[in-house]
Amino acid sequence: MSLKTRILPLLLALSLCLPVAAGATQTVGVTLDGQAVAFDDTYGYPFIDQAGRTQVPFRVTLESFGCEVSWDNDTRTAIAEKDGTVVEVPIGQAYILENGRQVPIDTTSLIHNDRTYLPIRAVLEAFGAYVTWDQENRQVVATTGSPLVRVHFIEVGQGDATLVDAGELEVLIDGGTNKAGPRLVEYLTGHVDGILDYVIATHPDHDHIGGLDDVLAAFQVGEIIDSGYTNTTQSWVDYWAAVEAEPDCFLSFDEDRIIPLNETAYLEVIETGDHWTTSNDSSVIAQLVCGEVTALFTGDMTATAERESLSLFRDVDVLKVGHHGSKSSTSQEFLEVIRPEYAVASYKQGNTYGHPTAVVLQRLFDFGTTVYGTGKSGTVVLTTNGLAYSFNTDMALTIADAGN
Repeated sequence: MSLKTRILPLLLALSLCLPVAAGATQTVGVTLDGQAVAFDDTYGYPFIDQAGRTQVPFRVTLESFGCEVSWDNDTRTAIAEKDGTVVEVPIGQAYILENGRQVPIDTTSLIHNDRTYLPIRAVLEAFGAYVTWDQENRQVVATTGSPLVRVHFIEVGQGDATLVDAGELEVLIDGGTNKAGPRLVEYLTGHVDGILDYVIATHPDHDHIGGLDDVLAAFQVGEIIDSGYTNTTQSWVDYWAAVEAEPDCFLSFDEDRIIPLNETAYLEVIETGDHWTTSNDSSVIAQLVCGEVTALFTGDMTATAERESLSLFRDVDVLKVGHHGSKSSTSQEFLEVIRPEYAVASYKQGNTYGHPTAVVLQRLFDFGTTVYGTGKSGTVVLTTNGLAYSFNTDMALTIADAGN
């Protein structure tokens, strides 16, 4: 789409989902790298509407951020440009375009009272800002200077699929079931830049590798990291055939290594040994380190391997809950070592396995861990700049969310 440089003909605003009591309308502010944005009567003022969204005037906010702002009336698209990045936000669509690449968002732009509102978090993050909400001072806070890393705990039903997106480099950990393959590919298409750099198949269970044949068919993959544990299921046969057919792809097996992601982040593969008698305990273990923030991914590793490998682990900020919250994983001894502030469980609501189990949820709660789940929130996204981190949901699990 050609860019048009006509002056923005109407007030554009950004929206950020925030908790607020029903019916409340309150004044809020915006700070960019510590500087408050100066709003006035011409462009309007930020406010929280009755739906609980913060509405922020687009033009003055983005110009204060150093962007050139324009409006394409033919396509009804707001446009912001800065340092070679062009962000286009079409009205009424659940996506933005970042340099022409479609990026899904969890809300849509809209027109209300003859004014246009746009998603503040997605737009500013597209320009590399880290966006949070300061509840005490009622401020939308955006900071720059450190590259962002996003971890997408993708909703794939009763299975696992996690995307670590470090800007130009992406790592997919697992691919859900066969049934989840097409929608996983659709989700990844909005986030993968060029090749999919790494695919980690933690172990050969169908709910972890079932959709990877679709992923390998859809994307050029740089390297596949496999546990080395085989299977005879059709899901594994299809996955392995896709691995062997992937052109120019390097195949490796899990061993201690560091995978650089960007100047502040890396992924550490933690080898727990090759002597395990079950595929679950042979899971590839990976840990994201981004500045001061860490997240741990343990596949379906059980309490047996956890206890025998305690010396390999340390305190983390975020835990991908092992084995979907099965009682066979996330042991007391393991939690005493890693002590996560937050945890994310990937599961399908109402699944026949009873995931996540009440015993694991209670164990996590006893450590003060806030737990989110794909069965309750859909895809859960963790965003970090290496100094702080945030999630795209506040729908924490309770004991009532435990499986039967």
